[in-house]
Order: sequence, then C-alpha cells, then structure tokens
Amino acid sequence: MKLERRTAVVNGRKARYLYGGKGRPLLFLHGWPTTPHLYEISLNLLAEKYTIYAPYMFDTKCGNIICIAKCMRELIDILCIKNITVVGTSFGGAVASLLAKDKIVTRLVLVNPAGVPRQASFAKMLVNLLKSSGFMLLKMNFKHVTNRLWASLSFFASLRHPEKRSLFREISASTKTHCCYIFQNISAKTTLLWCNKDFMYPISNAPIVKRLIKKSNLVTVEADHYWPFHRPKHFAEEVLSALKT
Repeated sequence: MKLERRTAVVNGRKARYLYGGKGRPLLFLHGWPTTPHLYEISLNLLAEKYTIYAPYMFDTKCGNIICIAKCMRELIDILCIKNITVVGTSFGGAVASLLAKDKIVTRLVLVNPAGVPRQASFAKMLVNLLKSSGFMLLKMNFKHVTNRLWASLSFFASLRHPEKRSLFREISASTKTHCCYIFQNISAKTTLLWCNKDFMYPISNAPIVKRLIKKSNLVTVEADHYWPFHRPKHFAEEVLSALKT
C-alpha cells in the first residue's frame, strides 16, 4: 500500500509526514539521521494493518529531544488522533519513549532505542554506514543508497541552524549519558525489539530498559542495527508480531 506525503504546521514550521493505510493509527518515528522515506517498504507493509503516520522529525524547529517529543504530541493533536500505537527505532525510540508518558499512547514498540549510552563513536558509525550502503549496492538497491546519502547530507547541511547544532551536540553526548528518565513512567504496554548484533546500543542494555518500563517484554532479533534497511520485510513482520502480543 503506497503512502502519500502530507504536511502540517508544527511548532511554527511546516513539517512533512507520510500517511496512508487502514486500521488503527500507528505513529512511526525514524532513526537519525534518516527520514521515514528510507523505511518505505516496511511502512507500506505495516499500512496493510494500520493507518500510518510517519513524520519527518527533523523538519521541526527543535534543539533537543524533549522538544521533538512535544512536537510529535502537537502533531497528534493537529491530526485529531486518539489511542495511538507508537513504533520508534533508534533515535526515534527515545522520542517515542518520551511521548509514551502521555496516556494517549496505548501501545509502544521500541526497536533498539537510543537513551542508553551509545557504544559506537561517529567514526565507527561511519564505517558501519559505509558497509551497510555497500551491502545495499550489492543488492542493486541504488534508490535506497541515494536516499540515505541525501538524508544524511540534508541533516548535516541543516547544522547551519543553531537549534540543529544544539540537537547534534545532544546526540554526540549520548556516548556518556544514560537517560534513564526517558524510560520511566511509561504506562503503555511495551515490546522491546533488540538486535543481538547491534554495535550502537548493545543488547546488554536491554534488561536495564526492561526493568525501567514496567509493562514491557523483550524480544531478541537475529540482526544488526541497520536491519530495517537490509531486511525491511522482516522488520515489518517483527513489528506486526510484537503488536499482536
């Protein structure tokens, strides 16, 4: 099912989001420095069961993760969505966790969420990004690699804005920071999908997050941090399976 691109004015700035599907509302929050467009295959599959709302989070004029979470709440109000399911991956997982403190979130899926100390330096992240892109090229997925490169360049180009530099500093500091507060006071039923080969947020962090979120269960996936891109159909299947539990 093909999603369409729409816009809404959030926090005084026009923000894009992908929309489409049928069924209960599902808000999908992407990783950094990507866009929801890179998850298109997975989102199209999820749209067969849910009505998808996938915002371009970095369109918002925000200098920190708390501001982004507030903007996502504002978007929910603008679109008049009630009793929403939220799926967040990596950076989007941290935003989703903050958003889930609100009772409007009734179901939560976190996929290798940020908020625990990041174990990879930017140099290691770049190396793994290049390896991942090489893997996608071998699969002849030139469109994905092009979109991924464009998303990264767009984010770094946006660093000319003070709020984006502030956000980048917050992300950079995440190697030393364990933001336990992100995962506290979440009442929504939560499933943690954690890859056993994640180099960025190792699975050793999963039990800590599980203890912080009372109504949570942990599902281990045989994959690495970039599996939504390498195996988008499997990613969608795991998310749908998590939402059934």
